[in-house]
Amino acid sequence: MTEFLIHVSLNVRLSLLSILCFSAMLTMPWMSMAQYTDVINSNRPSQSMGAFGVGKRVYQLEQGLSFRMGNFSAFQDASYIGMGGRSQIRIGLFKEQLEFVGTADYHIDALRYTTAAGTYNIDRNALRDLGVGAKYLVYDPFRNVDKYKPNFYSWHANNRIRLRDLIPAVSVYAGAQFSTGGVYPYQENFFPLFNYNYRPLVEPFVSGTAMLIFQQHLRPGLVVVHNIGMRYIMADVQQKKLLGTVTYSTQSKWSFFGEYTIDDSPSYRDITLGAGVAYLFNSNFQLDVAVQQNLKTTPSLLTAGIGVSYRIDRHNIWNEEPQNNALKKQKKEAQRNDRKADKKVREADKRTGRGLKKLDRKQKKIERKIKRVK
Repeated sequence: MTEFLIHVSLNVRLSLLSILCFSAMLTMPWMSMAQYTDVINSNRPSQSMGAFGVGKRVYQLEQGLSFRMGNFSAFQDASYIGMGGRSQIRIGLFKEQLEFVGTADYHIDALRYTTAAGTYNIDRNALRDLGVGAKYLVYDPFRNVDKYKPNFYSWHANNRIRLRDLIPAVSVYAGAQFSTGGVYPYQENFFPLFNYNYRPLVEPFVSGTAMLIFQQHLRPGLVVVHNIGMRYIMADVQQKKLLGTVTYSTQSKWSFFGEYTIDDSPSYRDITLGAGVAYLFNSNFQLDVAVQQNLKTTPSLLTAGIGVSYRIDRHNIWNEEPQNNALKKQKKEAQRNDRKADKKVREADKRTGRGLKKLDRKQKKIERKIKRVK
């Protein structure tokens, strides 16, 4: 029943992915906006990706260290225990809406399994995931800030969920997935157990990744994110993925999240649940703790870890949140007027200086004539 739900849910959503991505590309030039935040905007500790980028000239590192355990008792009594480190680099360049992302996951473990010939132990360590890509904010519902101004006369009006709050921000992500050496092809942790002699499981050096991202701000502090996408496009084993994350942030710098992930591929189908908490130390540094556990026992997978997010903020342009075109035009016009005023002042100073020098020369000429007359 679980596999049927996974298959149906992903196929229905992925059938819309190509249509929505095509529509997004058509509407991108005129619907795009951006939202830079004065505090760090991190994807951690969830596995999903938010719709908003880090902002132009912002350089962000998201690093996690986790304990990982897997058990496949129904198949050769297999199990592994290990550690993993996941890093993600996010850079905002060229435009406010554009973000470049690099992801790497390094895994170290000891795999144990039993066959008729005996018990085997394999020590492994290698990159399990390596990818790069770009995310573009196609639609920002906060572009009209007047609709989101607080109502100073009604607490209820400021805290209820309005119809416009259901309209999500939309981003598209496209990238490349690289082979990591064959130790964990397609991120398969139990790869040595399976017999692939008839059709060897070989991950191509490079394959494609595409994702559609939705982000809704239902009320102050409450955010819902959905990712619908595919990995290893054009490879033998394509992976369909659906992620949903709910995050609630308090005014005391704490935030809590719950998440579900649906994976569907020829080698693995399952639902994973996750939960965690994060604390914002300052506007550029966040610490988090999270745990994820899948529902099936073939295999059973557990991940628990801590992480940090840190950014170098070189944005320093906008203070308003969110932004809109009117504010941008006003600021640019004010900057142009300031430059023109400074130029006029400099020109006036030059003219005044030249005039004073001319008067000084005339005065000296008159003084020399008076001396000659005497």
